[in-house]
Amino acid sequence: MSRRHRRERAKWNRRLLPQIGMIVSTIFVLTIAVSAYIQVRGTTSTYLEAKEEIMRPMAKRMQESIAKYGNIGSIFRTWLDLPEDYEIWMDYDESDPNYKELTGYYEINEDGIPIYEPEEFESFENRKKNLLAAYAYNTVFTELLLCLYQQETVTSMLVDMTDENWGKVLMLTEDLYTVMEDDKRDEINPHRGEDYSEVLQYVTSLKKVMKGESVYERFDSPKDGEYYYLYMEPVMEDGEVKAALILSYNWSDFHSNLIRKQILVAGIAGLVLLGAAVLLLFFINRSAIRPLGKIQQGVRLYMQNKNSEEVAERMDQIKQKNEFGVLADDVTQLAVEIDRYTDEITHLTGEKERVAAELSLAAEIQLGVLPVEFPDVPDYKLYATMTPAKEVGGDLYDFFDIDETHLGLVIGDVSGKGVPASLFMMIAKLLIREYAMAGGDPAEVLAKANKTLCENNTNDMFVTAWFGILDRTTGKIVAASAGHEYPILRDPDGEYRLIKDKRGFVLGGMDISKYKEYELELKPGGTILVYTDGAPEATNAQEELFGTDRMLEVLNQHTEDAPKELVEHLKGAIETFVGEAPQFDDLTMLCVRLEKKAD
Repeated sequence: MSRRHRRERAKWNRRLLPQIGMIVSTIFVLTIAVSAYIQVRGTTSTYLEAKEEIMRPMAKRMQESIAKYGNIGSIFRTWLDLPEDYEIWMDYDESDPNYKELTGYYEINEDGIPIYEPEEFESFENRKKNLLAAYAYNTVFTELLLCLYQQETVTSMLVDMTDENWGKVLMLTEDLYTVMEDDKRDEINPHRGEDYSEVLQYVTSLKKVMKGESVYERFDSPKDGEYYYLYMEPVMEDGEVKAALILSYNWSDFHSNLIRKQILVAGIAGLVLLGAAVLLLFFINRSAIRPLGKIQQGVRLYMQNKNSEEVAERMDQIKQKNEFGVLADDVTQLAVEIDRYTDEITHLTGEKERVAAELSLAAEIQLGVLPVEFPDVPDYKLYATMTPAKEVGGDLYDFFDIDETHLGLVIGDVSGKGVPASLFMMIAKLLIREYAMAGGDPAEVLAKANKTLCENNTNDMFVTAWFGILDRTTGKIVAASAGHEYPILRDPDGEYRLIKDKRGFVLGGMDISKYKEYELELKPGGTILVYTDGAPEATNAQEELFGTDRMLEVLNQHTEDAPKELVEHLKGAIETFVGEAPQFDDLTMLCVRLEKKAD
């Protein structure tokens, strides 16, 4: 880590406490805000629910008073047409000339309501209609006064809902409580005919009222910025809504007082939480940030000096018994373990280098055992190759002159890989060559080599092998197989084909194994290829085997190639097929072609 990077990290650590403070403060502020919001909503809801319970019986009583008049719609229209006739109060006794005149037209029933036929109302002369309408107005308005007497800041409105006069106020009361307390009842001046449509357009719940529903709702007026609680009741005539009775309670003062008190409470709570935050940050700094800084210093010290003892001394300064104290102990233990692992890795690295050197030497020895120079003679061409799966392999091949006319050909595959297989391979190769040079046919050579390999074979290793003797004068091959892969033969002007020979048991398996010989004829221009199972069993990433069919297909595409080119083509095809998949087995091939004799 560079010095600049360490300085930047140190600066970041110094900013940790303010960052925690900011997070804690944000949490506290959000807590206060959410609590205040919930409290305001809860208090407001409870308060308005209480007002609703008070307004329900008032609305019911007023609705009953209005319903006493049958053709109330016609009376409403009369109020709008001639409002000046209804500014008088009518005393309900014979001393009032207006009342006396009214009773001259109408008979008063037991409820104090003039008896008339609603359908005849429109045919009455104006004076008769006006007296009835004024009487109805005063009766309803008086009932309204009685309902609102105990309720401060409650206003009632009777609003026309017909298309002709939509939004016009038929009856309105304002500040009734204050007026009646001052005993100035005569100064009450109900307003009729005022257009409230501009305000009512914001009261969306009027749509429900127009459908005949009663509605209670909060309404924040965009016109005056006041807070209202509304009760709206439809006034019906012949099944249609003609008007809406609206009780409006202005609770702006309560809302303002609630907000002020809530701000005060929030301020006090904020001061209390601020003190708690300071104490919390002090505790976090003492119990977490300081120990964390010491732990970081100890880690940087170890990165610089790689000395676990210095780290242990620094970690002993942390006295906290919480998780940071445990972390300090863990850092000390980690430094000790890293020192130990470093020593082990250093030792293992040395061992690995030694083993690598030995494996490299073993590979060189193995390659030195296998012949790498191929004879350049006029009667035949020969080429072989071995590609180990590890540093050293267990495959073998060999060719040697037994006499002037006979050539020994050997290929084998030892069980396993690595150094043990390589050693077993070299022994098998030397035994086969020694017994072949001493004389004897291929079956006898393999039998002798098998018996020798079985002696003291404590690791139960074995080798498959194919051994043939080529008579260069006739092209005949006498061969025997110890469980090895089938050879591939091509006649002149023909195709490559498998020779399914008679296989014996592997070498090193049982010391009583016998092997059978067979003959092959290698005609001039013909070729024989022997190989280990690393070729047909080569596997790609999709777990598919290359197989002998693909081998024959590749070989038959290059029938006129010399042994070296033929082997290289086959090896390249296998590598392309395998792709990125790992090589699991050694790959060995030996190829001989008998040249045509010149005419």
